[in-house]
Amino acid sequence: MSLLLISILLFIAALVIFAIDLMIPSGGVLVGVTACFAFAAVLVAFRHSFNTGIWMLIATMGAAPMMMWAFLHLWPHTPIGRRMTSAPEPAGEFVWSDAAKSKDSHSLIGAEGVAMGEMIPSGLVQIGDQTYEAFSETGPIDSGKKVRVVRLDVGRLVVAAIRESKQKDGPMSDGTGLDRPMTDFDLESIGS
Repeated sequence: MSLLLISILLFIAALVIFAIDLMIPSGGVLVGVTACFAFAAVLVAFRHSFNTGIWMLIATMGAAPMMMWAFLHLWPHTPIGRRMTSAPEPAGEFVWSDAAKSKDSHSLIGAEGVAMGEMIPSGLVQIGDQTYEAFSETGPIDSGKKVRVVRLDVGRLVVAAIRESKQKDGPMSDGTGLDRPMTDFDLESIGS
């Protein structure tokens, strides 16, 4: 058998092995075998003659992009390609929290409820007859304080404390000591 025929058979074997690799997942082993056969085809062709070696090298370099095209465009349509590149199922509404108990968790935005325990900064709130896990946007909230849902964050309720003033007409600082006159503080003694 002549070196030219051996070279051509090695080249054809490389193409056949690559085609088999499209059908059978081998983790890259058959691609490596394909490369070895192609390299051997070029070496044997060079042993036949320099011109034959150059032509086999050109054929191998020309086949490489076509093999890449076949891998990218034909492989996804093979049975194994369809199994490995199947489209994912679209997810439903993304929630990680018990806010999913509500049929429409977005309807809870703006709802008012009561903190079931101290929220430092997370805890339980009761809205209507349901209890939800929530996160305080305004810092710690004491148990029993009224809260309002301001938004959903990854399906978790984010609440803010509802501030209630004791007197509707007076200042919010009424009764806190902040509304005392300056003379009550005895600031002259600080400077002496």
